[in-house]
Amino acid sequence: MYEFMSKPRFQIPSLRELKQARLLKLLRQNKPLSSTEWKLALAAEYRRRKRKRNRAQNRHQFQQALNKDKPDLRAEAYVFYRSILRDPNATVHEQITARERIDKLLGLDLG
Repeated sequence: MYEFMSKPRFQIPSLRELKQARLLKLLRQNKPLSSTEWKLALAAEYRRRKRKRNRAQNRHQFQQALNKDKPDLRAEAYVFYRSILRDPNATVHEQITARERIDKLLGLDLG
């Protein structure tokens, strides 16, 4: 009776599937991919939670490989950023970035 309201016989590909198909096509043509295209490929392949979990695992493995605790790593980072602030040859941008990182290390980051 209402045949015009029936479901379409094909599915419209999602934007993610279209991006994956485009990247596969570029890979088959042996064209170099930009970093943005690689990021898109990884984002399409792995969900956000999985990427966060992988980052946390990598951070933990890195910490184990160095045989140092978080406070030790934090102290080393603080000393490094302080050295940038005290360096007379450091650019203003480097000094601002170092100040922001120190604030983040100390928990003073408001952003």
